[in-house]
Amino acid sequence: MSTPSRSVAVSKGRVVVSKEILEGAQGADTIISQLNSSQSITKLNLNSNRLGDDGVSALFTFLMSPAALRHRNSITEIYLNNNGIGCRGLRDIADYVNGNEVVLKTLWLANNMIGPDADVLAWFATAVNHSQLEFLSLTGNHKLGDAIVETFFRHLRAPRLRELHVNAMGLTASCASGLAEWISSGHIRGAHSLHTLKCSGNNLGIKGVWEVIHAIEIGNWSLMNVEVYANKLAGTEIPNDNSPNQQSERISSSETEVSWKDAERALHLVLRRRNAYWKRQVEMDALSLLKYSRTLILRSRASISFEGQHPMSGLARESFPFHNLPMELRLHILAILAPSLSCAQRTRIYDYAADPSTLPPLLPRLRRDISHGCVADPSRALGASIGFALYSSGGCAEGKCMGTGNSLVCRREAERTKFLEAVGCHAYEPDCVT
Repeated sequence: MSTPSRSVAVSKGRVVVSKEILEGAQGADTIISQLNSSQSITKLNLNSNRLGDDGVSALFTFLMSPAALRHRNSITEIYLNNNGIGCRGLRDIADYVNGNEVVLKTLWLANNMIGPDADVLAWFATAVNHSQLEFLSLTGNHKLGDAIVETFFRHLRAPRLRELHVNAMGLTASCASGLAEWISSGHIRGAHSLHTLKCSGNNLGIKGVWEVIHAIEIGNWSLMNVEVYANKLAGTEIPNDNSPNQQSERISSSETEVSWKDAERALHLVLRRRNAYWKRQVEMDALSLLKYSRTLILRSRASISFEGQHPMSGLARESFPFHNLPMELRLHILAILAPSLSCAQRTRIYDYAADPSTLPPLLPRLRRDISHGCVADPSRALGASIGFALYSSGGCAEGKCMGTGNSLVCRREAERTKFLEAVGCHAYEPDCVT
């Protein structure tokens, strides 16, 4: 049976698929034809088709070709939910994700037919590690089961990954210890950059859920949102305390609600009260330390050149005796200003502050681009500027843009986030004791 003819519409940088179904390589050819005639695409929305491995292979072979370079540099989101993708298709996706020019941030692969092929899962994890992916969903790939933890998680070291969905994948209590080990690896490896983990609709049981919670308590400071709902809690075992050597007791259905409430309360305490609190402290200390480090460490090329030509002048040292101190002592004094940061985090901030290339531009952009400006908040009393883009060297009109109310992304906040990610200060990082 031949595939019915169909069109792929492009709207505001998004490839929108019509109600007809794209099948296999022929469906991929339809998408490729549209991509060839489009200049700037940011999203590929291909959910609920029947591309399968053949269609995915054809599509990503094209995206990796020289003719698709402009798309590799612009596509940030790809949606491939419910497309009958197996391991062969996943390998092709991994090859694309691993590319140097790829700027992909979001990848949806929910409700497909990916199986527990150890080699493919290991390669996909390696590709994610080297990619710019920030969001990944594997929800509903029930064929994977515990292999997602035993193989994929064991190789996953993605420094940019922020959110991971593994809902309804048939995870059992047998893999709970492996999942807990990956979570508790913290900033050393594994889930060190993850802030959201969704693992609902599995079969972890109440004991597995508690293992996840204890793992976060012991060694993970980056997670802010964890979902472990509907994990077959009734009739399973719950540990008496935090020690794995203690005897466990079986709980009945009538006790499930109480046990779940205890687990939910413990999860709330570690995520909202501990991790979220220290995240705020780390971010504030990082921004504060950068401000003072810029002043005390950064030296212009002109001053370095002057001191090189006039080594005996010592004008700067006489005017500010702080510079007479040894560098180690100067950095120790600066560290007092950021007590919540680890030695590694402070070192990264010092390096960032001492690099002149990280300084913001002194002059505003000559060409006004609405995508780089902030929009005035209509609720603020800004007179004639209401509803217009605001342009200033700081990125917004003293915090009076819509970004402060979460209506739009404030450029100043975006720059702060970029800095915090560059220096690895998006979460508390305890110093390793040797």
